[in-house]
Amino acid sequence: MSSGFKAVGKLLGAGNASTSPYKSESNILNYLQNYNTSNYDNTVQNLLNNAYDMSKNVNQMSNYTYNIDGSDAARQRAENATYQSYVNRLQPQFAQQTSDLETRLQNQGITVGSDAYNRAMSNLQNSQNNAYNQAAYQSVLNGQNAFSQSLNNAALAANFGNNAKNNYLSQIISQLQLGHSGYDNAMNIYNVQHGVDSRISAAKENNANAQIQAGRDALGTAAQVGMLLFSDVRLKENLKPVGKLDNGLTVYCFNFKGSKTPQIGLLAQEVIDVIPEAVYEGEDGYLMLRYDVACGLPTTKE
Repeated sequence: MSSGFKAVGKLLGAGNASTSPYKSESNILNYLQNYNTSNYDNTVQNLLNNAYDMSKNVNQMSNYTYNIDGSDAARQRAENATYQSYVNRLQPQFAQQTSDLETRLQNQGITVGSDAYNRAMSNLQNSQNNAYNQAAYQSVLNGQNAFSQSLNNAALAANFGNNAKNNYLSQIISQLQLGHSGYDNAMNIYNVQHGVDSRISAAKENNANAQIQAGRDALGTAAQVGMLLFSDVRLKENLKPVGKLDNGLTVYCFNFKGSKTPQIGLLAQEVIDVIPEAVYEGEDGYLMLRYDVACGLPTTKE
């Protein structure tokens, strides 16, 4: 019954959403279709040529630095210099300490080679060895600091070179990423037109659904309550076919005589030939209809 309901719904004014481009849509399409991109396109072409020329010089730049080799020689030199500095300061001190201890032991009557002499000299040597070890430790720390500084300097130099090359390449890329080309404009036209087409397609579908629903509502009101309604052709005027039900019955727009209100319905004289059980005769002799039966809907009790 969709086609009949759609015709009825359309007659009732349902589903009247616009299926033509809006003025705003037409305006933007007209603007885009007349937008002149020649200056931009010529500019981009010049920039592309310039970028190509610049790209020829890329190979003349230094290569990227991906790793650095810290100077181990600097570390060794710093360690050796620091250790030697400590040794140069410690040796005279240790020689004096040894001489002073020997004098003290002799004054105390402790002879060379005795246990007391050997213990005293051993203690002094242990103390001096500890000082040498500390000097070696400090020299290692200084060597590591020098090594770290060498790595930092190499990293800074590498980053500077890499950044210089990146900046050069960025200039090329930035010249290739400017505004609005002919291709962009064509894609803008496509996107706007696609949006218009999609909206119009959706509006048409919504209109059809609304018209079907309006027709169904108009014809189904009486059918849903199972009432007997006058539908005699002799009581109606200004009959105009507006659709058909699936069972072949014609749906009319009309008004009852004496009323100007348009209505939608069937003619009892036509229904009686197709579904006679839906037609009743009133006491006044005019025919009445059970719309639920005539439209093939589930019947309800009177």
